[in-house]
Amino acid sequence: MKHEILAHPHIPKPLHGLNPREILGKEWWDKTRIEAQQRTNYTCAACGVRKEDAKKHQWLEGHEYWNIDYRTGRCEVVSIEPLCHYCHNFIHSGRLEKLIGKEKTVDEVKEILEHGFKILSENKLKCFPFTLKLGKALNVNTYNVESYRLPESKVEWNQWALVLEGKEYKSKFKTFDEWVEHYK
Repeated sequence: MKHEILAHPHIPKPLHGLNPREILGKEWWDKTRIEAQQRTNYTCAACGVRKEDAKKHQWLEGHEYWNIDYRTGRCEVVSIEPLCHYCHNFIHSGRLEKLIGKEKTVDEVKEILEHGFKILSENKLKCFPFTLKLGKALNVNTYNVESYRLPESKVEWNQWALVLEGKEYKSKFKTFDEWVEHYK
């Protein structure tokens, strides 16, 4: 298992909206996602739950695992990993926060966060800073997990690039203000 997936940093804002599924198409995504599930014998790569025993949904979701270089602004897709709904939402805690009161209840978000914090704690791993901040704001049991410090980055907005199968893709947004306007 790859418990460290739960500690993965959020994708830098300039690369929001860029992903293999959109770039390479649904056919590629479906094939790759199924191959990833077969590789783990239909279990979540982060927590190990079998798909039919997963909480909320009895399926596995595909997640892009990235290597993010904060010195150069290059984010390379390393692999596609199968995750249960809870682990996938834990990793995307920024998105998860936005879903409170819309697609998710506060109690469901708390349950998702506690699920992830418990796994991190059991494996002596730290978490992404925002995830811990959200957990504390919602008064969830963080199992004494600490956050790690993000490396400093002096990379300009337009220098960030998604690297997929050796090809670079730049931000869909020219500036931070354009990003803000899009995600309002």
